[in-house]
Amino acid sequence: MNKGLMLLIVFSQCLMWTTAWSGEHGHEHGTEAAHAAHGGEHGHEGGDITLTPEQLLQAGLKVITLKPEHQAKILSAPGVVRYDDYKIADVTSMVDAIVDARHVRLGEQVKRGDALITLKSTALAQAEANWLRAQAEYRKSEQEYRRLRPLAADGIVSQARLQTSRSAYETARAQQLAARATLASYGLSESKIRRLDDGKGFGLVTLRAAIDGTVIADQVVLGQHIAAGSRLMRIVDESTVWVEANIPPSRLMDVQAGAAASVVAKGTTQYLQAKVAAIHHELDATTRTAIVRLEVDNAKHALHAGMFVDVEIRLGDGEEGLLLPASAVQRQGSEHIVFVEEKTGHFERREVEVEAVGMGKVRIRSGLKAGEKVVFEGSFALLSELLKSGFEAHNH
Repeated sequence: MNKGLMLLIVFSQCLMWTTAWSGEHGHEHGTEAAHAAHGGEHGHEGGDITLTPEQLLQAGLKVITLKPEHQAKILSAPGVVRYDDYKIADVTSMVDAIVDARHVRLGEQVKRGDALITLKSTALAQAEANWLRAQAEYRKSEQEYRRLRPLAADGIVSQARLQTSRSAYETARAQQLAARATLASYGLSESKIRRLDDGKGFGLVTLRAAIDGTVIADQVVLGQHIAAGSRLMRIVDESTVWVEANIPPSRLMDVQAGAAASVVAKGTTQYLQAKVAAIHHELDATTRTAIVRLEVDNAKHALHAGMFVDVEIRLGDGEEGLLLPASAVQRQGSEHIVFVEEKTGHFERREVEVEAVGMGKVRIRSGLKAGEKVVFEGSFALLSELLKSGFEAHNH
């Protein structure tokens, strides 16, 4: 093999090695660039999340500005949920009747004025007939009295006749009012009474909801005979409920009516705001504890009668610190994290150290500073978005 051919083979081999090395490293660099571009496109690079205005609206996020506040001194106690007695309405029949029709079912939500049950009653029909007779007699006597008054003034008829006519008119008026009152006591509305002149709907009365709420009891069957005063349905407005907490008698003097409180159902982490509504004046015969009644805002219907809950009653102020609603803190692996709003639609994942202090709040030990804006409602949605991106916590 001559020297020129040998040099050509060596040069070709070096060129192949150079091309292969450049291709491998160029592919790695391209992959990293593509990955970085992918992370930036979805707004999750470094644990940050960017949401569009539409996504913000859908997530329903709420943000709180972190500032120092006093940690509460609290009294913890067990409790049980009850309906608010002031927001219960029983549906009763005010006349002996037969159930003719039902318009709602057990568990349905109703509004004030909604039709519930239609009853058919012979006693009601008789009362309606009496009303019509009384109405006719009243009109007749009124017309006669009005006719005689000018005649008596001119001396055409005697004062005695006018007085007799007036007595008949006043008697008819009293009978008409009594007949109307009977119909009202049977549950007829003014509009229904006014429509009786057309002769339709005799003996029928429709019972309607007195409040907004849920039908929690329904004890009627079509065709059933019911006596006046019988409870047919019960409606409850659960937008607020009562919680009865069992307090040791030795701590009762520390609790004041109107004091702020919080309630959390067993097995959950959703704290609901409450206040002390009343303090009972006798001990429970079984537990020998004092009963403190709380009024709880239950607009989202998280609590239902009979549920066991944990109660925390605020007794006063303790030391100052940076406090957050517990709902702001999420768990990712072994880390506690929150989401800080850097600017509208842009949120930064932040690892924090927290300490539970009661009343549905935690104390920030590290990871945040005063003045930062933290998501306290909807943070779980941000965590879900972060997990979709494949961002992993650093487990310790």
